[in-house]
Amino acid sequence: MSAERLPLLPRLVSMVYEALIAGGILMAAGLPFVMLTRYGQHPEFRTAYQIYLFLVLGFYFSYFWHRSGQTVPMKTWRFRLVDRQGQRPSWTRSVLRYLLAWFCLPSGASILWALLDREGQFLHDRLTGLRLIREART
Repeated sequence: MSAERLPLLPRLVSMVYEALIAGGILMAAGLPFVMLTRYGQHPEFRTAYQIYLFLVLGFYFSYFWHRSGQTVPMKTWRFRLVDRQGQRPSWTRSVLRYLLAWFCLPSGASILWALLDREGQFLHDRLTGLRLIREART
């Protein structure tokens, strides 16, 4: 593992890969909800459906960040999420990172921050005390 400044482009490409996987997870998780609630006939479940999908994605990201510091795209690009001591993130920090990413990434604040940050870290990582590092090739 190294503490070098991570280039932004590979992290953005990793995010696109992450979005593809997240889309599949949302489709698989959404199907039981739609079938059980007959969502097509009951649009009043829209808010519940959105909250459910938000929680499913939150569990996916938080679980993998806490378990190993990596999701599948992060493994592909050899990125790992660690705390300041180089350990995998706690559940609290993993959940907090997920929540903050929802505000920081769509606004562009995290990407802008990464361009200016001395280590190239995202804003939501700075705020949670986490770091994205690149693992050495094995």
